[in-house]
Amino acid sequence: MILVTSGQRDERGFDACVQFAWLLKARGHAVIVDAASAPESLNRSQKYEAAPFLAEPGDAPLSQVLVIGAQDLGQDTLAALRDLRLPAQCRVAALGCFADVQARISATARLAYVLGRDPVVVDLLALQPKPIRDHQLAPLFVPPAAGLRPPDQPLRLLLVVPPEALEEADALPVIEALSNQPAVELCVVTAGRGKDMIRSSRYSDLRVLGISEFPAPVMAGMADAAAIFGANMPGERIAAMALLLMRAGGVVIDCTDKGAIAATGAPVLRGPRGLASLAPFLQTSVDPNRAALAGEMAADGWLQACAIERLEKALAPPPAAPPPPAAPPPPRRGKARAPDHAPRTLFMPTNGVGLGHAQRCAQIAAELPDAAQVGFAAYPSCVPMLRARGHACLPLVPRSDRHGDDYANDIVNYLRLSQVVRPGDRLVFDGGYVFDSLYRTIAEKRARGIWIRRGLWQAGQLERTPIEREAVFDQVIVPLEAFDELNTDYSRGPRVHRVGPVVQQGPPAMARDALRAGLAERFDRGFDRLVVTMLGGGEAADRSAQIQTLCAQLAGRGDCLHLVVVWPGAKVAPGLFGWENTHVVRTQNALSLAMASDLLVSAAGYNSYHEVLYHRIPAIFIPQMASYMDDQERRARAASDRGCAVTVLAHELLLLQREVAAFLDGSRATELANALLALDLPGPGNRAAAAIIAQEGDHGG
Repeated sequence: MILVTSGQRDERGFDACVQFAWLLKARGHAVIVDAASAPESLNRSQKYEAAPFLAEPGDAPLSQVLVIGAQDLGQDTLAALRDLRLPAQCRVAALGCFADVQARISATARLAYVLGRDPVVVDLLALQPKPIRDHQLAPLFVPPAAGLRPPDQPLRLLLVVPPEALEEADALPVIEALSNQPAVELCVVTAGRGKDMIRSSRYSDLRVLGISEFPAPVMAGMADAAAIFGANMPGERIAAMALLLMRAGGVVIDCTDKGAIAATGAPVLRGPRGLASLAPFLQTSVDPNRAALAGEMAADGWLQACAIERLEKALAPPPAAPPPPAAPPPPRRGKARAPDHAPRTLFMPTNGVGLGHAQRCAQIAAELPDAAQVGFAAYPSCVPMLRARGHACLPLVPRSDRHGDDYANDIVNYLRLSQVVRPGDRLVFDGGYVFDSLYRTIAEKRARGIWIRRGLWQAGQLERTPIEREAVFDQVIVPLEAFDELNTDYSRGPRVHRVGPVVQQGPPAMARDALRAGLAERFDRGFDRLVVTMLGGGEAADRSAQIQTLCAQLAGRGDCLHLVVVWPGAKVAPGLFGWENTHVVRTQNALSLAMASDLLVSAAGYNSYHEVLYHRIPAIFIPQMASYMDDQERRARAASDRGCAVTVLAHELLLLQREVAAFLDGSRATELANALLALDLPGPGNRAAAAIIAQEGDHGG
C-alpha cells in the first residue's frame, strides 16, 4: 500500500495528493491518503473524489510513502511522518521541484531527522525539464490511457473555456453551433461561475462540466480531443487530463492566448484563439488526421518523458500490481468491441423508499436472457422483495438525519458501487434524480449506463440537473403512459427509446375465487364484497384520514371485508387495528388482492395505475401529490375522464364516502368494468425494455 502525503497539509496540498492518487490508481497501485489531512472546507465534488483513498495510515501495512511538494515541508507533515513510526522495509520518497541543490539538501535533512533514515529524493525538474504546467505540486506523470474510439466516429471534444470567455457576446451562440455539428459530441468544461452562467442562459441544453467535477483520468476517458482556451493551462487537473489524452492518442489543441502549452514542447496542435474559428479548424486540421495524429503521439519524445513508468523507475518502488484491463469505449454506431468479461447487469432502483421503481425493474429483469448475470443495488426497503424473486442484492445506505451532509450516504453508496461495477457492465437506473454515486460510477468505470425514466413530471419539477446528467447514459428507456396526452418528451435523440407501459403480470383469473376463499378462512368470516385499500405508508403524503373514513364507513357492513394493504416493514397507525371488518395485511403480492377485490382504493402511482387499467380492476384513485413525485392527479383524471376509474382528491372525504356507496350499493362497479373492457391500451413494454438493456453495448463514454 502506498501512502501519498504533501509537504504542506493544506487544501491545495490535499487536492494534489488526491489527484496524484487517481493517477497511481489508474496505473494499478493501491493508494491511500491520510484522512486526517483532509481540510474541513472540502466541497461536495472533492469529498466524492477523495472518498476512495481516505484511510488511517495505521489500518494497512505500508510499502511506500510518497511526499509530494517536498520543496516546501511544513511542521504538520513532518510531525505526522514521525508519528507513523514506519518500519525499515517501508520506503519513503520525496518528490519536489527544488530551486537549487541547497533546497534539495534541506528537504533531505529535515525528512531524515524525523524518519531516522535518508529518503529517496526525486527532483521533478530534473526528471521532466519542461513540464506542461509550471509550479506544479502533484507530479504530472501519467499512465497509459484507454484507447480511443475509431476515427470514423463523432469526435468527443472537451472545450475547456474560462468563465470570462463565455461572457463575450457571441461565445455561447458559437458554442451551440459547434455542438449541433453531427461530427462533434461537445462537452464544455469551465469553472463554477461559467457553469452557472450556461445553466441560467437560453443555451442551458449545452452539456457542461465543472472544471473540478471529475478527476483527470475520468475526464480523459470522456474525450477524443480537448481544446483549451484562456491565458494558460488552467490548473493541474486539466494538465493531467491533457497528458492522459495525448498518451491515449488523442488530440490536444492549444488555443491559449500566447500558445503557453505548445511552448513547453508538448505535442499539441496550435489552434485558433477565437471560439468562432474552432469549427473550421476541427474540420480541416483535426478530423481528417486523427489516425495519423495518434501515431505521432505514441512516438513523441516529450510525451514519453511524462510517462509514469519513468517516475516509477526513479522511485524504484516494489513491482506495481498489474493495471486493470483497459476498456476502451466501443463506438456508438456499428458493432462494439467485445468486453474481456461477460457484462453483468446491475439495476439501481430509487428514489425515496423506491418500491415502485424496484418493482418496475424486477418486471424488466424477468425478461432478460441471462438471470445469473443480473443483480440489484437497492435500499433496505426493497431488498426483501428482490431477494424473494431470486435476485442478488447489494444493499445501499439510505439517507439519515444523523449524517453530517445530506449526501453522506450517497458517498458510501458510491464506494460500494465502485467495488462491484466493472468496465463494460450495464448499470440500469430507475428514478428521477441521478445521484452522484451513479453518475460518477458510470463515468469512472466506463460502464454502459441505462436510465429507465418515468414521465409525467409536475410543472416546475423539471430541473436542469436530471436532464443534464442524461449525457452520461448510453440509452434512456421511457416507459409510456397508457394514454397519449400523458406522454411528454423531455429529451430527444437516438439514445432515447419509448416502450409500452411496464406492467406486472397478475395471477390467472381462476385464482380469484381461491384467494377470496382463503381470505374467508384466514379471517374466519364470510363476505360478499372485498374492498382493498392501498394508499401507501405515508412517506409521500399522510392518508390516515382517508383510510379512517373508509374504515368507519365499512364498519357497519357485515357483507364487506376491508383490507388495508401495506408493504412489509411499513409503519401502520395503531388506530387501524380496532375497526370492525377491517384488517391490515402486509404483503409483497398486493396485485393478487387488488385483482380479487370488488373495489380498489389506490394511489395513482405508475405501477398501481397501470395494473388497474391492464387488469381491468374497478378503482377509486386518491392521488399522492408530494412535490418530488410524478403528477398523479393528472394521471388519475385521464382515467376518470374516460369513465374507467373515479378520482377523489385527498380533501374530498364526503365525495369518497358517496363513491364507495355507489360501488357497493349502486352500479358504479359495473359501469367502470364495462369502460375498462372497452379500453384500447398499448402493448406492455417489459420485453422491449429488456431487449434494449440486453443488446450489445455501444458505449461512447
